[in-house]
Formats: sequence, C-alpha cells, structure tokens
Amino acid sequence: MWFKNIWRLTILSLLLFIHVPIALAAPPEKELTQYLASIGWSKQELQDYLDFYEITLNEFASVDELKEFLGTPINDENLQVLLKKYNLSKAELNDLLNHFGDSLADYKFIEDLDSSLEFYVNNDDYMGDIENELKEMGITEEESERFFEYLGQVEENNKFQLDQMEWLDSRIEPFLDVNDTTELTDKQIDELVDLLTDVMDLYQIQVKFSADKQNISLTELLKMKEPPKNLMITINTRTGEPLLDFNIPSYLFDNGEIINQGEEMIHLGDISNDFIDHLHDEKSNHFGEWYK
Repeated sequence: MWFKNIWRLTILSLLLFIHVPIALAAPPEKELTQYLASIGWSKQELQDYLDFYEITLNEFASVDELKEFLGTPINDENLQVLLKKYNLSKAELNDLLNHFGDSLADYKFIEDLDSSLEFYVNNDDYMGDIENELKEMGITEEESERFFEYLGQVEENNKFQLDQMEWLDSRIEPFLDVNDTTELTDKQIDELVDLLTDVMDLYQIQVKFSADKQNISLTELLKMKEPPKNLMITINTRTGEPLLDFNIPSYLFDNGEIINQGEEMIHLGDISNDFIDHLHDEKSNHFGEWYK
C-alpha cells in the first residue's frame, strides 16, 4: 500500500514504458477465468488488487506472467514456513495483524503477507507506544486501529501526501516555541488555525471541539486563558462517519502542548504512509525484476 515520492513513481513508469510492448494485450479470457476460479477470486477482486499497485491487466500478455507478479497463494505449508521465519505461532500472527487493523483473511498471496509481517514486526513496539498514549485519552484499541486504517486509505489515494506533510511541518515550526497560545496575535492565531485546518483536510477528517459540554471553534480553543474542566474532541471522516471520540487532559493548555500535538498530528499518518510505501516498494522491486 506505495511510493514515497513522485521521483520513484516516475522511474518505475519510465521502466514500464521502456519494457512494455507498444501493442498491449491482456491474458486470454478463458485462461484468466480458470486461474481466478482456482484461487477463488473474481475478476473485480483482481482488478482492485492491480489498481492498488497502479498496474493494469493489459500489462500482462499471459496468465503465467500475471501469476508471477501476483505471487504464490497461501496454503498451510508455506504459511508454516513463514511463521517459522518470524518465530510466530498462528495465534501470535493473528494478534500482530489485528494490532495493525489487519487480518489473515485479507491476504491471498504469501509474498504479500511476508512483506506486511516484515513491516509489522519492525514497528510493533512503536505502534504499541502510540496506542498506549491514545488509551490515556480514552481511545480504545479498536478505535485506533480503525483510525490508522482510515489514514492508510486516505494516503493510498493521495500520492503527494508525503510532500504535503513536509510542507505543513515547515509551516508549524515557527509556532513550536510558543508556550501560551493566548500570547499570539490575532493574525498568528489565524495562521495557526489555517495550518491545523489544512492538516485536517490532508487527512480528510472533521474535528469538533466541546469545552464543558459547549461546542467551540478551534480559534476559541486557542484563545482560552483557562483550560476547560472537560474538553471533548470528536473526529469523523469527511463524510461524517465516526473515527475517534476522546477527552484532552487540561495540562495540554498549560504548556503550549496543543501546538506540539498539532505537529504530532501532521506525522500521525507516518506509520500508515511507511507501510504503504513498503508494500509498493516490495511489489515494484519484484515487478521490475520479473519484467526484465
């Protein structure tokens, strides 16, 4: 689930342009239908998979070429080999996948599962630290997994997200030394609100604030001289579907931590971005070797 930057995507595109024949032809329909039936997939499921990697069916002249790109279907034997590679039991595998909002049922090919496990094993502690911090604010593991899964979907549909995050990160730097947002001028407050709004737009989320059961705007929140007894934050998707609902401790207002939290929010999707990049890189490396 992804390329880190447009340069890498451009290089891959050029490689494909060089090696792909001018007259493209998809695998024979009858052979394709038989193959898909053998692995329990519909043609739409195949298309969704290829779309994920930004590849078209027309780039494969035969079912054999397609098979080589897709990989080896998961079976009991190769799954056991993979479990041994990562020193995991079946239960531990399911727990690890669940930790990242993933499931064994989401995988058809052992190579894809291997790529995911490589990333998950190396980032499990980091993910655990994030979840512990979220739990302190009343965010459940289920909510955090749903949130990270949503961020991954957003990133998948925006190949420029990494560049946009770097741009937002540079914009927030002048505010990081601010200890009290009430000391900011109205113009600075407006700039900060615009910045945090851009962060929300980047992640395609709606954020609502409620101080002591009264709805307030982000501007009003930043101008508050005394922390509310209860600050509730609700995060929904752009279409209004619920993602997170939690309380913010009052200490965040005492030391300017709300700005630092804004910076952290800019990087909140980094782990899902990195996962997407990792899977795309693994598949593109395989595709490049195969296509030579």
